[in-house]
This record gives sequence, structure tokens and C-alpha cells, in this order.
Amino acid sequence: MRYFILLLATFIFIGCSSKSSSYILPTSSYSSSFTTTNIQIGVKKVEVPSYLNSDKILLKNGVKVEEIDSTFIAPPSQLLTNKTISLLKTSLNNPNVLLYPWDINNKEGYIVEIKVDKFMYDSGNAVIEGSYYIKNANNKLITSKNFRKIEATTKDVTSIVTTLSKLFDTVVIEIARKIAK
Repeated sequence: MRYFILLLATFIFIGCSSKSSSYILPTSSYSSSFTTTNIQIGVKKVEVPSYLNSDKILLKNGVKVEEIDSTFIAPPSQLLTNKTISLLKTSLNNPNVLLYPWDINNKEGYIVEIKVDKFMYDSGNAVIEGSYYIKNANNKLITSKNFRKIEATTKDVTSIVTTLSKLFDTVVIEIARKIAK
């Protein structure tokens, strides 16, 4: 009887403990720079769809949508904002890429704003959609663009997050190229 109670307690303990995973966004493999500049670049907090703030990745197959838990180590908007700042610093070889708003004394520089509308798995593909805006320090629009990036991936959450992060990198590199012109 003692062994049965011990065995039962072990199964209950194992059943109650659950393995939890948290996700980060992988570091970009992009390393070359377009230009060297010290002009200030402010990055506004990246806006993300509300489902990302609830630690969910959407998996869409046809008309069916599933939510998969994908706990991030920090809020996704913060992770994407930090990734944008880091990648712009690297690609523009510029240490003056900072979180906006920042104090601008000389009214020179750029403000970058990214709005992500879709960050999900859709029928075998990772899909990221949204828009970005590049403004001067006086908040006057220089350029804007809607983007849609798609790449095939497996249904594994780690693979989806990695692919979505890579697609986001392509958007940031596109922004860097426009600033470097």
C-alpha cells in the first residue's frame, strides 16, 4: 500500500509540474554597414497586434485560427524595438540610434516608426505585415511604406518565431538602406 501511495504521489507531482518555454528574438546575422554617420536616429516603440501582447502566436489554416502559447522573455513590442535599434546601429555603423523620444537640440536626424499588423503563421508560411514611417527630426514625413513579408516554415513554434524574426530583420534593413541614401 505504501508503494502505491508513493507511486500515486509521484504521478500527481509529475502531472502538476509543467515545462515552460520562453522565447527571445534571435540576433540578426546581418553584419555589414551601408554608411558611417553620427546623425541621431530615434526609434519609436514598435506597435504590435494585441494577440502578441497576450503571448500568443496565431496559426491560421484556411478559415481556422489557433492560438499557440509563446511566452516571450519580454513584451514583443519591446523585443522588436530593441532589435530595431540594434540592427540600425549595426547596419548604419551609427552609435546614435536611440529610443524615441529623445532630446534633439539641433533638430537634425530621423525618427523611425514601425507598426506591425500581422505577425503569424498562415498555411505553411510565416507572415509579417505592417507599415513603417521615416520622418525628419521635425516630425515631417520623409517616406513611408506598407510591407508584407512571407517565408515558408514548419508549424513548430520555435521555427515560426525564428522565421518571423528574420522577416522583421529584412524590414529594418530596408529602412536602413533608405536612411543611408
